[in-house]
Amino acid sequence: MSIYGEPLYYEIAFSFINPSRQINLFEKFIKKYSKVKPVSFLDIGCGPSPQLLELAKRGYKCTGLDLCPNMLKYLTLKAKETGLKIETKKADFTNFTVKEPFDFTMMMMGTIGYIDSTVKLISHLKSVAKALKPGGLYLIENFRTVRSKEHFFSPQTWMIKRKNILIRVFYKIDIKDSVNGLETETILLEVEDHGKKHLFKQKADIKIFSPIEFFEAIKITESFEFLGWFNRETLRSTERPKIGNYTLLRRKYE
Repeated sequence: MSIYGEPLYYEIAFSFINPSRQINLFEKFIKKYSKVKPVSFLDIGCGPSPQLLELAKRGYKCTGLDLCPNMLKYLTLKAKETGLKIETKKADFTNFTVKEPFDFTMMMMGTIGYIDSTVKLISHLKSVAKALKPGGLYLIENFRTVRSKEHFFSPQTWMIKRKNILIRVFYKIDIKDSVNGLETETILLEVEDHGKKHLFKQKADIKIFSPIEFFEAIKITESFEFLGWFNRETLRSTERPKIGNYTLLRRKYE
């Protein structure tokens, strides 16, 4: 069974993040680099998006875009439970349109890696450009551009419990095609939900784009300024991309 189709278990499995701390940093990025006053936010490939929930609490207009209807339904319900409103849109993040452009767009948790070709990356960036106001920011979390073997993830395991649900997570990445920067990501969830046991396994190919490939895609779209790679905990920029970075682009004015 697919993990991504089980939003509650997926959310719990990755609930170690601190969305409040993340949004505090995003607001600092906006203050320093954005040329538009932020009102509306779009999370691309949103999943359960604790980030949008945090943004909605702060009074921003929020929309989540995802291809999985279960995730969108879950996000809507989570928002309603806390008296918030989040719009959702079902779409493929490599080729989508929106009615009105947003002030800030983001893609979290390395989701960019599921774009498995340069052609699709260019299509994605063109879609984002149309969805973002000139002067607005596009923030990408964990855009991995490092291919050397020593930087590949070692297998990871962790356990998280929420009330009567216990989840053990097993995560690993294997090299599939080092020449073309392709890896295979495997996620396994062992779930104990009120005494009942479930097993979920998911495999997906992910792509590492070299900096040259990334910059060429940006050049082809003719729509973005590259502002830099940044440490995930601070506003400090780094000369080279590192695992766990924030990549920041700004929409050009026509």
